Amino acid sequence: MAGHDLSVRLCGVRGSYPVPGQEFSSFGGNTACIEVRAGKHVIIMDAGTGIIELGNRLVPEIKEHAQKSREPFEVTIVFSHTHHDHIQGLPYFAPAYLDECALNIFGTQTFSQSLEQILSGYMGPQYSPVELEELHARLRIQHLSENDALVFPAGSRTPELRKRTEAKHTASGDVVLDLLRNYAHPKIGTYVIRTAVAGKSVVYATDTEGYVGGDRRLTEFARNTNLLIHDAQYDVEQYLETQGFGHSTYKMAAEVANAAKVENLVLFHHDPYHDDHKLREMEHAAQELFPDTTAGSEGQTFEF
Repeated sequence: MAGHDLSVRLCGVRGSYPVPGQEFSSFGGNTACIEVRAGKHVIIMDAGTGIIELGNRLVPEIKEHAQKSREPFEVTIVFSHTHHDHIQGLPYFAPAYLDECALNIFGTQTFSQSLEQILSGYMGPQYSPVELEELHARLRIQHLSENDALVFPAGSRTPELRKRTEAKHTASGDVVLDLLRNYAHPKIGTYVIRTAVAGKSVVYATDTEGYVGGDRRLTEFARNTNLLIHDAQYDVEQYLETQGFGHSTYKMAAEVANAAKVENLVLFHHDPYHDDHKLREMEHAAQELFPDTTAGSEGQTFEF
């Protein structure tokens, strides 16, 4: 990302469950995962099956780092929430099995279960041959609340958990990750995540359902961002039958993009029933409402 402060790569763009097949090949069939690079920091949002290929790409970089430094190569994973399609790739994330890697994992406590308990249960022996406690990477699992922010200092690889009010006072070159608690998703809600550095930003708003007249809280949170990645699982007709499922239409995503005056909109969390032809139709329809729209596809990158 030479010459750029912020780089974003879409690693998995599908919702609900992964889908194979030629008819899904243009946009990809892996579930939610976004890679953000800012300086030396590697920040991953969600660990759907898209994280598997990302992990394979990171291994040579981690090995090369280990030859030059005794400090571990740090990777940060932030979960928007812990529904299955957002955590299912974690047991197959190759860096988690490397002694040379440190994994900083952040997410929310859900009801009475801690994030560590949720992930440990998912990788329990009845589901996985490898348990969370058996991973070789150095694990640091912490909770986030909507009053928290993560600060990634320019001079360090390790993120710092701070109160949001304290995160306003950062040094030049620091990366700041802010959260917005979204309640428009069944049972547990989600986090909308904004990552910013040097006046550039990306907002990741998956698994959110729009409101009549637009989501005003999200609009303010995403205002003037360079890139808004917004849930758009349904078309307008489908939404008549799926209202309350916790997902948006491409029209809802475009409404937020227009109101927030963002530069670019990515439609995300594609329905597993939507093949390449359907996604192109939705992309074209969204572009009528917000011209700088693209339907997210695996491997697609943005640099700012």
